[in-house]
Amino acid sequence: MATASSSYQQIYERRLSQAMQRKASAKSRATTALAREFFISDNASNAPDRYNDATGDEWRTLPSRLVKLSNYLRERSSSGNGTNETFPVIVSNKIDESRRVALGAAVFNQAPSTFLDEFRSLFEALLRARQNKWKRERVVDESMEVDDEEEDGDNCEADELLLSEEDQFYQSLSTLGWLSNQLQTPFREALHSVMMEAIKSLIAGDFETEGMLDQTLEWKSQVLVPWVYSVVGAEAYE
Repeated sequence: MATASSSYQQIYERRLSQAMQRKASAKSRATTALAREFFISDNASNAPDRYNDATGDEWRTLPSRLVKLSNYLRERSSSGNGTNETFPVIVSNKIDESRRVALGAAVFNQAPSTFLDEFRSLFEALLRARQNKWKRERVVDESMEVDDEEEDGDNCEADELLLSEEDQFYQSLSTLGWLSNQLQTPFREALHSVMMEAIKSLIAGDFETEGMLDQTLEWKSQVLVPWVYSVVGAEAYE
């Protein structure tokens, strides 16, 4: 009996030791360190107050912070940045899937509960910025007002600042591979929210006004569809 008890104790100690080693190894991985840095550097930007949201202003820094993660995936190195994490060399600019999965797991494992809400807020702000730019570049009937706030110099500057990071943000999402899985819900919620704002604004007045349908279809073809295409990428349409 004593022998069996001793044997079980040894097995327990060995498994505990292995678990501790795995935990220590995980902490030393490049992906874990990057994820930790990603959220530590989650500081508020000096963007205009126009984009204040219930989730806070953390979403404003997402584009610049995601660049660091995507750059890590593009590195043509098999050393894992000197950690215990090793991956095959990336060939022909293709991202190694094991590295991509490891990084995604590390980030979302450490993510706060509001992380997906931050992406939703950013998607909404980007679509509204495109919409506002479209309105400024054409003569728009009053019925097409989809934003109750007055257009002014500060708002225009805020939109341009946000749109200047747009392409890099979408490229980072494509590299990270999050849109098709982790970010499906916030993307769809943002799309639905802004789209319903526009529709409600249009039908708030006389929805039988001549040309309203044409104007709505123009908004769809020149704002909504191009934005979705930019976010999801050309491959989604193939």
